[in-house]
Amino acid sequence: MKQFSLLLLFVLFTSFLNAQQKVGLDYFIENGQKNAPALLENGNLQEIGKLQNDLIKSQNNAFKVNATSEVLVAPYFNNNGSALAITTTPSSNAFGYDVGITNGGLYSSQINITKNLFNQAVLNNLLFQNKISNNSLVLSSEEFSHNLIKNISEAYIIAYQLQLQEKFNRELLKDMGTRLIVVELLVKKGILMESDYLLLELDVEGKKLELQQLESSFTTAINQLYTLSGFPVEAVDELTIPNFEQIESPLKKFYEQRFENDSLQLEADRAVFENQYKPQVSVYANGGLNAVELNNIEHKIGASAGLRLTIPIYDGNQRKINSLQSQLKQDNLKYYKQNSNVQYANNLRNIAQQMEALNANKMALENQLKKQQNILGIYKGKLVQGQISIVDYLNVVQNYKQNVYAKLQMQTNNWLLQSEYNFINW
Repeated sequence: MKQFSLLLLFVLFTSFLNAQQKVGLDYFIENGQKNAPALLENGNLQEIGKLQNDLIKSQNNAFKVNATSEVLVAPYFNNNGSALAITTTPSSNAFGYDVGITNGGLYSSQINITKNLFNQAVLNNLLFQNKISNNSLVLSSEEFSHNLIKNISEAYIIAYQLQLQEKFNRELLKDMGTRLIVVELLVKKGILMESDYLLLELDVEGKKLELQQLESSFTTAINQLYTLSGFPVEAVDELTIPNFEQIESPLKKFYEQRFENDSLQLEADRAVFENQYKPQVSVYANGGLNAVELNNIEHKIGASAGLRLTIPIYDGNQRKINSLQSQLKQDNLKYYKQNSNVQYANNLRNIAQQMEALNANKMALENQLKKQQNILGIYKGKLVQGQISIVDYLNVVQNYKQNVYAKLQMQTNNWLLQSEYNFINW
C-alpha cells in the first residue's frame, strides 16, 4: 500500500511538472517553419524542378518512336460510263484528283523513329534555365522563412511583454492587498479615516481589473503565436526570455543573391530564346507498308532513313530585339541593386543608433527606479504608522508603476530593434 501511494505521488508530481509548460521562441519558430504551407509547397516545386531536368533530357536527347497508319481513296466519277471508279488510268472525261497527285489512293502503315543530333548546346541552355528557376524557388523559401521568423519573433516579444506586465501587476496587487489589511487595522484604531480604506480598496479593485485585462491580452497573444506557427493552441504557463544575438554581416547578402539569380535568369531566358537560331540536325527512319495501289501491295513493305538539317536565315531581327530587351532588364536590376545597397547601410546604421540611444535611456530610467523603490519602501513604513495619506502613497505607487511599464516598453523596443536588425542584416 505504501509503495502504491509513493507511485501515485510520483505520477501526480510528474503530471504537475508537465502541466507547467514553459516554451521559448525557438519552439514557435521551428513549428512555424515545419507547418508553413508555402514552404511545403516550395519543397514540392523544387522536386518538380528536379524532375523537369529529366523531362528536358528526354525531350531533346531521346529517340522518338511513333506509329502512323493511313488509308486514302481518290475515286473518279463518270469514268468510261461508270458513276464511280477507283483506277490509275481514268478517262479524259472523268472527274477526280490528278492521277499524278494521288495515284488513286494511299495505303500506309509505318513505324517512325527520329532523334536530334548535335544539340548539346541547346540542351545545356534549357538545363541552365531550369537550374536558375529552381534556385529562385530555394531563395523564395529562404525569404519566406526569414519573414516568418520576424513575424513570430515580434508576436513573441509582445506576448512576453504582456507576461512581464502581468507578473508585475500580480506582485503589486499582492503587496497592496497586504497594505489594505494594515490600513483596515489603522482605521479600526482611529489612526486613519474610513475614506482612506475605501480609496485604497478602490485602487486595488482597479488593479484587479487591469490584471484580468492583461491575462486576456496574454491569452490572445499566445493564440496569435500558435496561429502564426500553424499548429493547434496549447496551454502555456510561461514564456522564456527571448534571446536575440546580433548576427554578423554575411559575406554575400540575401538581396545580392536575389539580384544575381535574377540576372542569371535573364541570361538563361535569352540563351533559350536563341536556341532557335542554332542549326538543327536530326536523323529519321521509318519502316512498314507504303503503297498507292492495292495491286501487289504485299510487296510494298520497305524502309527508309535520312538526315534533316535546318538552318535559320532571317526572322525580322527578332534575335537582336530580344537581346536589347534583355540588356535593358539587366540595367533595371543594376538600378535596384544600387538602391538596395544604400538602403541596407542606412537602415542598419539607423537601427544601431536607436538601440544605442535606447540603452542610454534605459540606464537612466533604472537609476530612477532604484530611487523610487527606496521612496516606496519609506512610504510603506510611514503608511503602517499612519504618518502619510493614502493619496500620497497611491501617487508614489502610480509613478513607480508607470516607470516600470516604461522600462518594460524600453526592453520590448530593444528586442524589436534587435529582431529588425537581424532581419535586415541578412
